Amino acid sequence: MNEADRSPRPLRIGVLLTLDRDAGELFADARALEAAGADSLWVEGDGAEPYVLLAACAAVTWRVGLVASGGTDAAAMATCDRLSRGRLRDAEALARAGEHWIRESLPADRAAWRKARDAAVASGATGLVVPNDARLMDLLRNPDQEDDRADLNIAVG
Repeated sequence: MNEADRSPRPLRIGVLLTLDRDAGELFADARALEAAGADSLWVEGDGAEPYVLLAACAAVTWRVGLVASGGTDAAAMATCDRLSRGRLRDAEALARAGEHWIRESLPADRAAWRKARDAAVASGATGLVVPNDARLMDLLRNPDQEDDRADLNIAVG
C-alpha cells in the first residue's frame, strides 16, 4: 500500500433540510448549499415524504447527493431516484454499507466547527450532517478562515 492509499478521506458534509420555510427559499438554499460544497442534502420523514422534498431538490440541483431517512414508499423512492438521475441514497443503506455519518448541531462559531470536523475525522466518520442554517454557508465556503478583524482596531493615542 502506498502513502496515498493511507491518507484519510476528506470529511463530507451533509445538510439536513426541513420544510420549515417558503419552498422557494428552501430551493434557493439547496442550490446555494450545493455551490458552497455540501456533499449531500438529507431529509427525514415517513412514507413518501422525504422523497417528495428530495425530488423537488433534485430539480434545482445537479451534483449534490440526496439522502432519505425513514422513507418507506418504494414507488416514491423509484420516482425520486429517476428524477435525481441516480443521486438518491437511503441513510439506512449507507449505514449498512459502512458509512458513518455523525449528526451534529450547528456549531456556534468557527472554532466549534473546526473542533466538530476534527473529532469526526479522528473517529473515522464518513461525514457530518448538520441542520440547514444561514450561518452554514459561510462555514462551508470558508471552513478554516480565521475571523481576525485586527483591521477594525482603532488606534488610541
